[in-house]
Amino acid sequence: MKTKKGEIRVLDLFAGAGGFGLGFKLANKRYRLVCSLEIDKWAVKTLEANNSDDQKIIHNDIKKFRTKKEILSICPKKPNIIIGGPPCQGFSIAGPTKDPKDPRNSLFKNFAKWVKILGPKVFIIENVRGILNRRNEKGEKVIDIIKSTFIKLGYTVAIWELNAAHYGVPQNRERVFIIGNNVGQTISEPVITHYIPKEYKSKGSIPTNLKKAITVIQAISDLPKLKANEGNEISIITSKPKNNYQKNVRDKNGWLYNHVAMAHSTRVVERYKQILSGISINDISHELKIRKRNGNGTISSSPYHSNYRHLKPNMISYTIPASFYSNFIHPKQPRNITSREAARLQSFPDNYIFKGKRTQISSKLLGQLGKTDENHLSQYNQVGNAVPPLLAKAIAERVLEFFD
Repeated sequence: MKTKKGEIRVLDLFAGAGGFGLGFKLANKRYRLVCSLEIDKWAVKTLEANNSDDQKIIHNDIKKFRTKKEILSICPKKPNIIIGGPPCQGFSIAGPTKDPKDPRNSLFKNFAKWVKILGPKVFIIENVRGILNRRNEKGEKVIDIIKSTFIKLGYTVAIWELNAAHYGVPQNRERVFIIGNNVGQTISEPVITHYIPKEYKSKGSIPTNLKKAITVIQAISDLPKLKANEGNEISIITSKPKNNYQKNVRDKNGWLYNHVAMAHSTRVVERYKQILSGISINDISHELKIRKRNGNGTISSSPYHSNYRHLKPNMISYTIPASFYSNFIHPKQPRNITSREAARLQSFPDNYIFKGKRTQISSKLLGQLGKTDENHLSQYNQVGNAVPPLLAKAIAERVLEFFD
């Protein structure tokens, strides 16, 4: 692996589908993504489908690299920056109460080991906002433990709370970034470029240097219309882009990947039509109400609000979670959004290919069926887990200023 003058080598741990690393590549040609490490089989296939031959992609578990020799065997030419998003489920504020002993909560220690051995000038960890309030079994704040771990390694640490919508991503996605450097300086947050209108209702005038946040319809209105069970994994987009956001994410030859609608039943389509007309999930017609699984037609009493959120055309998207495939209804079409539409809301370019199945049944159900070896991240999982590339790009541009 030859070193080019002025290049900044980046190592991506817990790489997932590669959104974090992609942002660095989009930011400046000086950045060179030299290696990505990922445990999931389908996510690795996604990384392989979208990256050049000079980038090493390692399909393995970070916990298996226990010694300095093993880590240096992966990175003989040490990186200048290490980035990564240790799995966030143990820290997430979504879902049921989290177990402070969740083993996923300590994966940052594996990240820290690589930082200690490879000694990058900068490291960046991405995680959910819930990490700021989580405590371990001793009652200690997790964020304080993480900070002190890196301070002991000689790093000056800052905590950034960033909303992707402020950086041109059409999504209200708040995330925490823990950034450290070993030259004793504090790196400030990237300057925001977009404003969210509701934030200025009580603040007064909007700064003239800011653009209005991108809405759902601005992000996806040019994509081919689909009915349930229509679409193709590979297609061509023939319509003209309607705005700069669409123009910038388009493939120059019009290639479009992963734009396939789910195979909804007629009942579900009719239910979605009522929701699109403005009827809430609680008030839809009796014959279209949700029924219990294996309940012989009995109407379910469970709340399903999070599974039937209509993405209004002129709104900024809700946060796209890892399991969003049944969450969001298209602004104008009676179906759930496709992998590609979600990728647009995450700011992935149209030529970025997601591999693996579009959806996946739960790990619990796979276990019951004796199919734990098939427990991989679906396209929807990969998209929802990713760091939005445009947010990562803004971070990379700020870090480049620090290097310069």
